[in-house]
Amino acid sequence: MSLLDLLFYALIGVQLCISCQQLILLLSSLHWMHQKQPFAPKDTSMNSVHILIPVYKEAAIIKSCVEYFDKLARYRNVLIHYVTTEKEGAYSATVAILKQMPEQYRFSHLHYPETGGFKAHQLNWAIKHILAGCNSADYQTTYFGIYDVDSRPEVEAIKRILYGKDPVYQQPSIYLENYKRIDALQKAGALLQTKWELCGNIPVLREYDRCLHHKQSISTLPRCTGHGLFIRADTLEQAGLFDTVTLAEDLEFGYRSAFRRIPITLLKEVDYAQYAPTFLATIRQTSRWFSAEMELYHYYHNEKQGNNKGELKNRLFGLLVLKRYYTTLKWAFGAPLIYLAFLVLIFRHPANILLVFLSAFLYVYLPFEIIRKCTLWSNFTGDKKGPLALLLSGCIRPLLNSCGPFHYFLTALINKIRRKPGTFVRTPKN
Repeated sequence: MSLLDLLFYALIGVQLCISCQQLILLLSSLHWMHQKQPFAPKDTSMNSVHILIPVYKEAAIIKSCVEYFDKLARYRNVLIHYVTTEKEGAYSATVAILKQMPEQYRFSHLHYPETGGFKAHQLNWAIKHILAGCNSADYQTTYFGIYDVDSRPEVEAIKRILYGKDPVYQQPSIYLENYKRIDALQKAGALLQTKWELCGNIPVLREYDRCLHHKQSISTLPRCTGHGLFIRADTLEQAGLFDTVTLAEDLEFGYRSAFRRIPITLLKEVDYAQYAPTFLATIRQTSRWFSAEMELYHYYHNEKQGNNKGELKNRLFGLLVLKRYYTTLKWAFGAPLIYLAFLVLIFRHPANILLVFLSAFLYVYLPFEIIRKCTLWSNFTGDKKGPLALLLSGCIRPLLNSCGPFHYFLTALINKIRRKPGTFVRTPKN
């Protein structure tokens, strides 16, 4: 047996161990989510909750969004704000539809007056506009919630916020809202993205909360998602609004919260979101996500430069940044290396095909079956057609998921040569 064979066997062994660990974490997250306690409001006054939904070229689905979020608007002290932008225009199709609906539904329409900017600019402008009419004494009882137009949050989450006291709340994202409307390849992508939320993001946020609750050094950097995110007004005042330089202001806010040890409370009520409807849209979307992860060092460096308490001066936060980069680079290069190892080993020893089946069973088949049969969202995954096509798509999807990071590397190089900044790519909805 050559040294190369040993190296590839070791690589596959690590991958199988990771698959088993992910299964354990997935089951742990589902068990935690099933243990929902009956909600009993405390004997305290209700908070004010402003839900911001930034809108850009969403005429096709804005009506269904307004209809769904009207369920939340029925709660006292909950205000829904749709934030359009002059980039699309004051007389766009999206704006026209919104202007036709106020008589039937409860919401306000805010229009960001600038033709430039991204989602963060719309959010910051809306937050400033709303806070201008608030008394600063009410900042501790005022929350801003953020959703996308394709978000379909569990309505019970709003009760937690109305009576909550924590500075930041985050809903888990389950990417199955349009599961029945996409093809097998995209279904596999949606299941893998949901798997990552259950065995990646949820355990990380729970561990982060545990460390802060027990006043221990944090062992991981949390990842916030820009839908299902609620932030108290005084926290925004102290920590600052959303970063308008990065293309993923939610990730930057999550990392900034960790650098400042701001608690992030994970809700058990989930936000059902859409997965990108086409493979091309997935590449562009994940390229944007990956770009934000690659900017982590800049977030850390900027925060360290402005930190007066010395909390970021120790080696711990530097190691946490490196740990996160390991996860990010594994996203880009992990699957290609694993597939290369399988190909080489099968070519040299055909019996290694058994390792392929074992890996597919642990990494794809079992997680897919667990997620699809979960009673929490069985109404979204009720489509039982084409199980073989779904399994085959799930086997090749991890390799295809590396396309987004490589798209980032390519476009970043081209933009640097052309001396142009990174461009925003809107993800279509269906």
